[in-house]
Amino acid sequence: MIKLASSLTKNTVAPSPAVREAIANGKALPLLDVGPYLKGEPGALEQLGADVRLIQENLGFFAIINHGIPQSLIDESFRQAAELFELPMEEKLKHRVGYHHQGYLPPKASLLKSVAIMDKIAVNTKKDTNAAWLFMRNRSADDPKVKANVRHRGLNQWPDSLPKFRETLYAYQLAMEKLSLKLLPVYARALELPADYFDPMFKAPEYYQRCAYYHPEEHLEEGQYALAPHSDGSFLTLLPMTPIPGLEVMTPKKEWLKVSYVEGALIVNTGQILNRLSNDRFIATPHRVVNPPTKRYALTFFFYPDDDASVAPIPECILPGESPKYDTRLFYDFFVPYLDDLYHYNDPNFMKEVEGDTATAPTVWPAPAKATQ
Repeated sequence: MIKLASSLTKNTVAPSPAVREAIANGKALPLLDVGPYLKGEPGALEQLGADVRLIQENLGFFAIINHGIPQSLIDESFRQAAELFELPMEEKLKHRVGYHHQGYLPPKASLLKSVAIMDKIAVNTKKDTNAAWLFMRNRSADDPKVKANVRHRGLNQWPDSLPKFRETLYAYQLAMEKLSLKLLPVYARALELPADYFDPMFKAPEYYQRCAYYHPEEHLEEGQYALAPHSDGSFLTLLPMTPIPGLEVMTPKKEWLKVSYVEGALIVNTGQILNRLSNDRFIATPHRVVNPPTKRYALTFFFYPDDDASVAPIPECILPGESPKYDTRLFYDFFVPYLDDLYHYNDPNFMKEVEGDTATAPTVWPAPAKATQ
């Protein structure tokens, strides 16, 4: 049972020496044991809050162990993802993304040059070489957002020829959602807010799960990546580690840290949502995936608040003399432009390199529905 502090109190606990050392050295991600916290041990929440605060104000990435996600589920999810990308291209393209960011994303369908990190890295001009299969929160046909055709809130496209894939990945998504909700008090205390502060924003949270395939590209252009430098749009992101190298994280010194494998660990980072809410106190760190030496798969889980949650800066996070650095808007009104900034699969000219003359403009789309309907 996780015990929560309900009142607004300053976190006076000092960050762990190991976390301080990891950030100072910039050679490996800080490694946090969340087991004591998940068991409800006294003081564990405040210690994690102190460690996460130091990490989020400097590096923005860390790894966790004893997180409660069964390794057997993670391993089977990786096996199913590998089978997914072995499907014939004809079958994969039947599930190609379009109006909704749900389904198969062909290689070179994204050009990551997010305006959020243009002050930190050179502008990217090359298409990413990875392929992906994208899932949002799983919904049924009678879901109000499905019936209203709210963009990116449609039915997931599960491959019919891999019935075990759906069973496994849906279980994986539910497990990741459950863990993400348990981590919310840690971020609240890291910001010295009441532990239950974020609860009203996550009554019906959204998520976006990205199964990615990074193949060894033989003809990589100069300045081209498997996944170009970018920052996530999430509140927080969870990613099971893989022994195949490729992920690199920008350090405070603007050097690229090659992430080392830790068996059984999950990588955790925050994105632009928590960056906005904290008024830039918690950073959304640029990261990238370089060309891997062999086939590499990723099961990235992006966790978001409710569509109708405000993602304006939290008043308590605006320091004396500061002004809000971001506008007031709902999460859904942030999310759609964020994806449009990164992905260009609905532009037939952009997709000609991949799809040739079969690349066509999307059908006429309906007027955008409101996510709150």
